[in-house]
Amino acid sequence: MAKSKSRQEGRNTMTETRFPVTALLLLSVVPTGCSGDPGTPVGTEPSPPVSLPTSSKPVRPETEAADAALAAYELYWQISEQAGHAPREKDWRPELAKAMADPALTDYLDEVENLASVPAHTEGRYGRSPKVTSVSVARPQRVVVTDCLDATGEHLLSDKPGEHGRNLDHPDQPRRYEFEAQVVRYPEPDRWLVQQVQPRLEKPC
Repeated sequence: MAKSKSRQEGRNTMTETRFPVTALLLLSVVPTGCSGDPGTPVGTEPSPPVSLPTSSKPVRPETEAADAALAAYELYWQISEQAGHAPREKDWRPELAKAMADPALTDYLDEVENLASVPAHTEGRYGRSPKVTSVSVARPQRVVVTDCLDATGEHLLSDKPGEHGRNLDHPDQPRRYEFEAQVVRYPEPDRWLVQQVQPRLEKPC
């Protein structure tokens, strides 16, 4: 998502179970011997002790942080693409704040407002292949996600009367490039948010 780049180009072009668990209690009737002793039934060997499964290996903090950051990064893309597709639909700040923190939040809100003022919107989706390239479990926990964006299927379209749907893609903008996001864990409430993004248009991938 060439967020800062797209905004600049847009302006140039558009001036340019728990299911209830029901416990089944099995009541076994134990037969008794002649003596009336309710002990082990006649002719029955005592059951061997049951071995409980051992607990799984604990998840390493680095792995847990990486998984949580990737999930937050996916949410960031999901909401930001929705906002780009319909920038004038509503105030997107509450939704975007579920996935972003400043400075990324304010930067993208500026971009959405720019799209709405043109007016224009994005259509399609970026191809992506994110991977975690750095993990720090020191407080605040921080994870760097490096992605390769493919903008082949994503376009900027005009909403101006008389030219609705006109393609506004900048012809010189790379269609495949590296994109980096820093995802940080915030307390109270505990959540992971994309804090910074950096499109690297000069680095094809």
